[in-house]
Amino acid sequence: MKKLSLLLFLPLLFSCGGNTSEKAESGNILENLTFAVDTVLIDPGEDIFILTNGLGAKELNADKSTLIFFERDPLQLVEVDLNALRLIRKTPFQKEGPDGVGPYLVGFQLGPEGELFVQGFPAQAIFSKDGKIIEPLNVIPNGIDPEHAKDLRKLYGKVVYDFSKNRIYTQPSLEMVEQNELFIIDPETKEAEIRTIPEMKSIQEFSGTLITKSGEATMYRYYGVGSFMTIENGQLLISSGAMSGIYRLDSETDSLYFVPIQHRNFPNRMDITVANLPTDENLFFEDRRKVYAQLNYMEPRWDETRKMYLRLGKRTFLGENRGDPPTFEVFLFAYDKEFNVLGETKIEGLKQVPENAFWKDGKLWSYVNVEDELGFAVIDFKF
Repeated sequence: MKKLSLLLFLPLLFSCGGNTSEKAESGNILENLTFAVDTVLIDPGEDIFILTNGLGAKELNADKSTLIFFERDPLQLVEVDLNALRLIRKTPFQKEGPDGVGPYLVGFQLGPEGELFVQGFPAQAIFSKDGKIIEPLNVIPNGIDPEHAKDLRKLYGKVVYDFSKNRIYTQPSLEMVEQNELFIIDPETKEAEIRTIPEMKSIQEFSGTLITKSGEATMYRYYGVGSFMTIENGQLLISSGAMSGIYRLDSETDSLYFVPIQHRNFPNRMDITVANLPTDENLFFEDRRKVYAQLNYMEPRWDETRKMYLRLGKRTFLGENRGDPPTFEVFLFAYDKEFNVLGETKIEGLKQVPENAFWKDGKLWSYVNVEDELGFAVIDFKF
């Protein structure tokens, strides 16, 4: 019955498979894009999946046969065999104590030998897969303001660990620095190298915070574009939802440079203005609507099968009233390894943005929760 429920649910997300996208100019490898959708459910065996908070942060092993994620309460590392579609095991992790992650798990990465870089609060460390701390990484770096260096929450607000080079990449909060910067921290020497990433100012340009007070209570409401930092195909990539261009840290030369990706049929940067600190609630919601309705780029992901980067984009149209469901347009972009544009298209027939998705064997797996079963809509794009 649960599999039937999942199949009945999917038409809400996708129209019939095999739809053709709208045409673009010659040379666009995505101009005749079609897709088909299959569905899979993961067998939990005698266990159950606790999906109260959704799938959350996730990782795949090198050959993408195993999916790893955390269940939050109780805190457990979950391993799933994506080929056999079954639960492998769950391993308890500690929130408190000498091997504690802390009360709040921010995210994690999977290393080449199965070790984990876990960013919790206040803990940040390399863990073994059985939940033991191998190396603490709450590094207080040299070379920056000592008071700032000790504020680990602001210093490590957005962080990626490079297992191949044993170093930490972090974009500190703008409360700490005056401009957008990337810190490259060596955990052994505790030295910090600072690189400017001025184009990431687009995150602040297209965000808004509404602060309202009622008596002694203060309420903060926020909207903004996505900010992404990930290691793909051995490269550190930094990008913003507000623009097509990305920062790339070359793994061979260690040089950081901006790649101004140029699409022919879609805007390469948002061209609107918003009030970053509005005092009027109507203006806040109007600006939020404007930002979401723009093309918001998502992070590029390396598709080993096709030897190219693939990237989704979305436009979100909020309903007229607060309770009205939003509608979406979804886009797909393809780049070679140097980020030259190979293809670009709006995906006709895709009614929802794939949620917590990943590429495996050339197909896009999108998380679906139906009646607390762990499922995936597997989208096979043909181009």
